[in-house]
Amino acid sequence: MQPPPQPYIVKVIEEPKRELNFGDVIIGAFGVTGALVLLALVLGGVLAFLMIRWHRRHPPEHSHLPSVTPAVTDSDVRRSSPTP
Repeated sequence: MQPPPQPYIVKVIEEPKRELNFGDVIIGAFGVTGALVLLALVLGGVLAFLMIRWHRRHPPEHSHLPSVTPAVTDSDVRRSSPTP
């Protein structure tokens, strides 16, 4: 006598979900790029605001700035300038 045959196991496979096509990938890439650009704009605006605010509170002291040509002193410039 033969042993009873093994039962067949059937797995029902669901239909595949919607696949990604080229358009979906492009839209996703623009979404990520747009988010990064928006983040850069916001951070740039915040940094500009902070720099302007700091500059208004700490204005440069023009009377104490060093000369552009440190080898020439103010007295040398006065001596070499022609008098009208």
